[in-house]
Amino acid sequence: MTEYSHTLLVRGRYQIVALTDEAQFDPAEVTGYAVLSSAGAKLRHEVSLEDARDWADRLIEEESAQRSGSPAAVKPAKRRR
Repeated sequence: MTEYSHTLLVRGRYQIVALTDEAQFDPAEVTGYAVLSSAGAKLRHEVSLEDARDWADRLIEEESAQRSGSPAAVKPAKRRR
């Protein structure tokens, strides 16, 4: 089965997309959400848009902290469901 991605948000170098089984976007047919790199690689799959947005925001914060030399930079924690 083919999975289609539909860009909803762009956060820094990352895209947050809705995933569907159809090429035509229908909000009622969304099967999940993903965070993609600028190259289009799927970095994370989430059930809700809020979770995908939160994960991307944490990733951006981590990168920002690393660039500023902060020792407190840590990878976004995986949440168990």
